[in-house]
Amino acid sequence: MNTAHLTLEQTPPLSVPLRFFLTAPLFGLLAAGLLFYDGPLLLTNRWDSHTLALTHLFTLGFITMVMFGAMLQLMPVLAATPVPHPIWVSTVLHILLTLGTLSLAGGLISGSAFLMQSAIILLGFSFIGFISVIGYCLVRVKGRSAIITGMRLALSALVVTAILGVGLAMLFGYGMALPMPTVLTDIHLTWGGIGWIGLLVMGIAYQVVPMFQITPHYPPSVTRRLIPLIFVSLLLWTAFDILAVLDQVPSFVPLLFSGLIGVGVSLFALATIRLQILRLRKLPDVTLNYWRVGMIGLLLSVVLWFSGVLWPELATQPFYPILLGVLFFVGFVSSVIQGMLYKIVPFLVWLNLQNQQLNILTVVNVKRIPNMKQIISDRQARRQFWVYLMALGLTIAAVLWPSGLSQAASILFMISFLILSYNLYSALWLYRKISRQITEQ
Repeated sequence: MNTAHLTLEQTPPLSVPLRFFLTAPLFGLLAAGLLFYDGPLLLTNRWDSHTLALTHLFTLGFITMVMFGAMLQLMPVLAATPVPHPIWVSTVLHILLTLGTLSLAGGLISGSAFLMQSAIILLGFSFIGFISVIGYCLVRVKGRSAIITGMRLALSALVVTAILGVGLAMLFGYGMALPMPTVLTDIHLTWGGIGWIGLLVMGIAYQVVPMFQITPHYPPSVTRRLIPLIFVSLLLWTAFDILAVLDQVPSFVPLLFSGLIGVGVSLFALATIRLQILRLRKLPDVTLNYWRVGMIGLLLSVVLWFSGVLWPELATQPFYPILLGVLFFVGFVSSVIQGMLYKIVPFLVWLNLQNQQLNILTVVNVKRIPNMKQIISDRQARRQFWVYLMALGLTIAAVLWPSGLSQAASILFMISFLILSYNLYSALWLYRKISRQITEQ
């Protein structure tokens, strides 16, 4: 691995990112459990409160949970700007995000105004705290790079997503409704999916794909222009979409900018697949499979979206928005996140053990540090990959036949998240075991 551009000596304590990484699969289990309980309804009506609960258990509890941990880890390593008081900050943010997501899901399922009000407060403070801390670190970054630009624009997208999310939650918590709620919901979902999650995945990929997958670097034309182009297109799409709803501009105008967004994310997917084909190390690596599935899921979601534009009758079908969400969030984002976890967690465990050993002054009885493949083996990751892939395929089919397949898909997802959780916790158990041996030598 090429770690020349990383400031590994500034890496935060392992507990800072790991608390988020270990919690995320548990929310995946909750989402799968809700799908098992109420699958046919969840996969046919995107506006049902239970469907909204499932969506936020996955997007906040699983995806954003991992993103918080990744950003707190990457800021000092990639940007050379340590997070102030990292253990205290990560603990508070983790508690707020965990309790806020549980309160939001509980409030949407039960209709409890108290839970919704609690969610607004808890999630509001979690996002304010996270945006403030990461924003402070990004302001202090010296110089410019494509990765830092990606982080800055993703954080800006999170600001938009959080403001809209809190505003929309006011309807359930306080009975206060924003104008054009369905339009703003779609804008909230797009800024959260494409802006916050998509741009951050792209920015992180510029570093982790060449580093962990031993590929050539992304072309400069991609790294310099693609993320800013998508962000500007999001801004213009948002403005013209609202104006089109108000009959101030023709409806095709916002479609032009959403088309640019689709082309942009497709270029990223194709560039990533090309780099993997050109990778310098041809040994099998199961995490490549997660990334390949993720890129295919992203491309399929773009194809489905374009199909809805070309054939408007398709976009009016109840399954259309559900299938679009499954392809993007479960097929693309979830797959890439799992692929990153299987690289980042073993690397961090190895790095922290290495640093701990180097801090021991004596060289007598030096403990051998396990390599990354020994911390989480390919066999462990491959087992979970195939279960995840079957669950994804069944979920896509269940969108078209909810009553027959939703429970089977949810059971496979439960198994997948259980295996993922076990693999990540086994890395923690191994770390604690080796760490004690180093301390006692």
